[in-house]
Amino acid sequence: MPQHKNIDNQVMRWCEQIKQAQVDQQIIQISGHHSKVLRDAATESLSTAGYEGIVSYEPAELVITVKAGTKLSELKAVLAQHKQMLGFEPPDYGDSTIGGTYACALTGPSRPFRGSLRDFVLGTKLIDGQGRYLSFGGRMIKNVAGYDVSRMLVGSKGSMALVTELSLRVIPLMEERSYQMEMSENEAILLMNQMAGTSLPLSAAAYYEGKFIYRVAGAHPLQTNRVGVTEIDNDIWVRLNPFRPQLPPDVKLWRLDVESTTPAIENTIAVGSCGMRRWVASKDKPNHPYTTLWQAYFAPRHNDTPRVAHLKNGLRDVFDPHHIFKQM
Repeated sequence: MPQHKNIDNQVMRWCEQIKQAQVDQQIIQISGHHSKVLRDAATESLSTAGYEGIVSYEPAELVITVKAGTKLSELKAVLAQHKQMLGFEPPDYGDSTIGGTYACALTGPSRPFRGSLRDFVLGTKLIDGQGRYLSFGGRMIKNVAGYDVSRMLVGSKGSMALVTELSLRVIPLMEERSYQMEMSENEAILLMNQMAGTSLPLSAAAYYEGKFIYRVAGAHPLQTNRVGVTEIDNDIWVRLNPFRPQLPPDVKLWRLDVESTTPAIENTIAVGSCGMRRWVASKDKPNHPYTTLWQAYFAPRHNDTPRVAHLKNGLRDVFDPHHIFKQM
């Protein structure tokens, strides 16, 4: 865990804020533009908003290093200028930052085919719970020795450290086409799993409003010659990522993570990630072990197994021994 001698003024202020929080026994809540978490008046706010910009970018090497407060929209625009993109296709909740996306482990519909956010992280710089500025990983794909901390902290929601910089692997911008066909939910689940096992270069597959929807990247066989298949606009994936349906006030949205071949689940309004994600609209929590209540803001999911909870607590004791970062 090498510490840095060259630290910019903002990072130095954060280090001092975290050290002072230890003295004052104050809980710190990390956020960007609060697009995913509510402000908690009982905590001390530490915002990365404004800490933005490209640190380094090597298009030929498919690697970019960016400050955590950089908005996704700005990052995508820079990559698009060089005909490149973020391979994990993160959802934008409005002013979403790359740091918040990393903290919440947000990956889009291409996950089953290209991998999750974690697969694209090469390195991070962060401040731990003792106010130390540390660096892990690097800016090369084969540059990890020992524990892969940069990927391990994906999804930690700011509960262990403040991530200030991220180095990411990017991919060439692809030409993609989307198609749909009407069928039942169970038929769609079966078909999307069958198609995923073929040579067709799928990059997304979902079921929504009575239609099986899929996206194909690059050169591929003609799809519209199949009975019932029509080509649609790629904007459908923006509607599904992030998925924010209009529901009655007394109905809640639940996200279920399941095996891709799991049959249709009651009250499902959308199927994503090639069958591995189900969106259920229901007043009551579905009876499933991997269920998350999905709201305008991210809520904690208290369903870790005892072994997972033990591992998380152990990691927290290492990165934040004084427990000053708010648990999310």
